[in-house]
Amino acid sequence: MSASGAYNLSSSFAQETFPAPPADRTLIYLADGKNALTPLAFETGATPLRLEAVATSDKVSYVELKGERAATIITTDEPRFYLFLPDKADAKPPFLVRLSEKKGARRVSAMAQKGYKGFAIPAEEIVKPHYRILARDGGMQFMEIRMREPLAVGEYAIIGTDLQHIATFRLVPQTNR
Repeated sequence: MSASGAYNLSSSFAQETFPAPPADRTLIYLADGKNALTPLAFETGATPLRLEAVATSDKVSYVELKGERAATIITTDEPRFYLFLPDKADAKPPFLVRLSEKKGARRVSAMAQKGYKGFAIPAEEIVKPHYRILARDGGMQFMEIRMREPLAVGEYAIIGTDLQHIATFRLVPQTNR
């Protein structure tokens, strides 16, 4: 311990660095090894559930994305994502889900609950990440999403309440050169 009473840990641990918050707060970003941010492509999802109406009964269905593959390809099984979320107590971050293939499309289970509008993703379909708030500014939180465990090869989506803005990516194995 130094004379000031603080521990000097700089030689023991590398300090983490994070990318600066980007100007466009509407996108979801993927960080590369140098913390450069690239926005993920958005796709539009569809569901047979009536999202605008209060559900009269519990229903299990799906959210579907057209096409067999996402446009964005990543090769790291421990990606880091960055996004903005309203700085409110009831703000919920979007979910990371693994998509299944079904007749030339990609799907995730969704359900409507009696007495509520909208949809929910079943807990067993959600990839459980770590969320970290990095900055607050102008009523928004800039946050990082990291995986708790490495992702498996496959199709994924980051999905919130807006089916018009679902960020998608495909994880493929890294090839040795």
